[in-house]
Amino acid sequence: MARRGIRAVALAVLAVALQGCATTPAARTADAQSPGASISDPWEPMNRKMFDLNMGLYNHVFEPLARGYERVTPQPVRTGIAHFFANAEMPYVALNDFLQWRVHQGLSDVGRFVCNTIFGVVGLFDVAGRFDLPPHENGLGVTLGVWGLPQGPYLVLPFFGPSSLRSLPGVPAEIFLSPFYYVQSVPAQWSIATVGTINEGYTSRGAVQMVQDALSPYDFARSAWLQHQAYLVRGSDLSATAAEFPDESPPVPQKDLPAATIGTDPKPGSPTTRTEKR
Repeated sequence: MARRGIRAVALAVLAVALQGCATTPAARTADAQSPGASISDPWEPMNRKMFDLNMGLYNHVFEPLARGYERVTPQPVRTGIAHFFANAEMPYVALNDFLQWRVHQGLSDVGRFVCNTIFGVVGLFDVAGRFDLPPHENGLGVTLGVWGLPQGPYLVLPFFGPSSLRSLPGVPAEIFLSPFYYVQSVPAQWSIATVGTINEGYTSRGAVQMVQDALSPYDFARSAWLQHQAYLVRGSDLSATAAEFPDESPPVPQKDLPAATIGTDPKPGSPTTRTEKR
């Protein structure tokens, strides 16, 4: 019953998103060539409220959980859990690789998923990394961008964080293409969801801290997300390791972001506005 409800909501979201995809060729060209030059944010008042909601949830729920998780869980266990959830995303990433006709990257991501699933104990260990098969980031929003659809208005989703009209269909797509969606045991579903949420809060700490330390956090998050999406659409080969495994690699700051300044006195770790892979 719950799964049918989730499917109905997701299909409704998909229908609404597809209604807003058509724009003029001139707008499409502007989106592809200079995505940061003209930001479409007609729903900014609502977006700012959602942004504040997400930051409040992070500060009062996810950040304390992340601190407790780090305190009681050994680093090798945290890394293994992060690898496990990242590995589960690889089929969705690889599908979008092939839909974008990025065959080499798709084969690499399929090989990574197979290698880590079989030899890395369902992804707990990154065996594929030893064979030069790095993780990549991809999603349906990027695929639609490669196909020529413009970004559309910027949108901040509750819990999910930065998105846009073009990226909105990626939310239900990622849910339905996740192996966890097809787990039949309800207790197992709740366990996976709980651990996954805590892991998401923990692995996003660097990104959220960077946003919160900015002079204008909302503008910084919007600019960073839009530039990152444009970067992926252009086809740059970005490894996801730094973003997903903070114990191994620190987050790399974006360059030349308008209307934002990183603070010099960072606060203790934080995040849960997932900058979309969805």
